[in-house]
Amino acid sequence: MSEEYDFHGARPDLIRSSLQSCYVIEHARAGLQRRWSGPFEADAARTTQRADRLGRLLDERGLGRPDEVVEPHTNWFESFCGSRPDEVALGSAALHTLHRWGDVFAGPYLGDDIDEFKLLGAEHARVDVEYRTILEDEAILRPSELPDGRRFVVLTDVHVGSTTGTALTPLAIADINALGPEFVVIPGDITEDGEPEQFHLVKQMLDALECPYYVVPGNHDAVQRSTREPSGAKFFADAFGFEPTDRIVAFDDIQVALVDSTDPTPGPFPDWDMAAARVGGIAAGVDSGALRPGQTEALARSVDAKRPVVIVQHHELHPFPGFPPVRFALRQEDAEAELAALASHNVVGVIAGHTHRSAVMPVGSAGVTQLEIPAVKDWPYGFSVCTLTDDGLRVDVRQISDRDAVWAVAKSLPPLATRFAIGPLSDLRYTFKL
Repeated sequence: MSEEYDFHGARPDLIRSSLQSCYVIEHARAGLQRRWSGPFEADAARTTQRADRLGRLLDERGLGRPDEVVEPHTNWFESFCGSRPDEVALGSAALHTLHRWGDVFAGPYLGDDIDEFKLLGAEHARVDVEYRTILEDEAILRPSELPDGRRFVVLTDVHVGSTTGTALTPLAIADINALGPEFVVIPGDITEDGEPEQFHLVKQMLDALECPYYVVPGNHDAVQRSTREPSGAKFFADAFGFEPTDRIVAFDDIQVALVDSTDPTPGPFPDWDMAAARVGGIAAGVDSGALRPGQTEALARSVDAKRPVVIVQHHELHPFPGFPPVRFALRQEDAEAELAALASHNVVGVIAGHTHRSAVMPVGSAGVTQLEIPAVKDWPYGFSVCTLTDDGLRVDVRQISDRDAVWAVAKSLPPLATRFAIGPLSDLRYTFKL
């Protein structure tokens, strides 16, 4: 038993997704180490032992092995850390450091095996120490030319209360006003810490929009960090004057379904910081999503089955191969229920925030297209413009136009930051076919 953390008493579905994420991460780390070959073959053998032990742990607890996510997550690691160990500065160091994810989140369930498990991870020694920061031409995206047509904007993960979110959100809003969309949808993480003053500040910022806007909370909003109380819905209502709820917005013949996927559960696990490769500290809410009883049925009733619908929500649907795999998405049973409830509807696709990255992939058994979109808070510091064209609904990622402001917050980042946000699955100009 790990003496550092004790997760017993956590909700079973949270334990399941957390342990499954550890299993996928270790198999994927081993897979990339084998691709790197040479001296990393020995590392791959040890990491495979760790992955096999986690597989047995899942079997012992009657949990499924999400093997379908392993290869996609291996590809994600390669896009993040490089196809060669010397391709990306700090790439091999990041791959090595992430063994700590399994140590921390699986450790309390490994019993007497924990010491050997940690030793197998700690033996990796071939990590680079080269460091450089991002170059300006790497940080600044060339703005795409937007097509003519009716448009709306998706503005996600502004994280007001964080340094970058507070500074850049007004700039994003000014850019959106210059574009003149019909409305803006905001699928969560409007605050950094779920504190009441942050809700009121972001409300003031959003009120500067010169068009209607529709907003739901995200995981950062659900639980107040300073108290770890699930006060987000109350603070949201105090600031905005209404309870958070699903909204159906008409856009020409399309329906935009803004879904509240927030789970108001205090996090039972320690916090984690991908940028610093650090696990520790007290988490506010859980990072996965959940739906309320009856929510999917109510959503199906409120959506016209004969008209195309685009789902916009904070959390991704399964399978989720980014980091952390499985665990970071909407709870698996809720994701399946949501798609099942809308199976007879004309679902064009899903647009999700939460990950602060760009990616497009099929989800669910029917292969619905899911588009992840970047955040205001993190590079590339932008929002997404959705334009109705002859070809369908085109989604363009737009970086904030104030180049000096972008460079001021980006210049201290390592190149790994851009690879995390925009990898081989990314599509900064994607069209949903109608």
